[in-house]
Amino acid sequence: MPRIYLIYQHQLFADAIRAVLATQPGVELVGLSNRPEQIPGDVTMLVPDVILLEETPTGLTFQEVCLFLTNPSAHRLITLRSDRDGMRVWSQTWRQTVRTQDLMEAIMAAVDSPPEEGES
Repeated sequence: MPRIYLIYQHQLFADAIRAVLATQPGVELVGLSNRPEQIPGDVTMLVPDVILLEETPTGLTFQEVCLFLTNPSAHRLITLRSDRDGMRVWSQTWRQTVRTQDLMEAIMAAVDSPPEEGES
């Protein structure tokens, strides 16, 4: 069962992702936050398999998240971005998400991917 942690900027975005994940058997949203000072402690305590990050022009970026996580290589990070064309998911490549299943496939691929060098 993949354990998911969500980092968001907009409450509506968080509510939408929470609703999507709630419909998926075998996926557990273990925590979420939009407060950078809270995230490292949450991630250490909750030990998620995948971190979902809402990336916005004024919000946290992938690089910033890696800076404040104590061991960023031990976490699989998926960046989500909404724009006028729809939702985009970045795990290995950007791709447009048109179905809930697209997000779930990205999560499962992240969980199933072999550890990278230096990953624990």
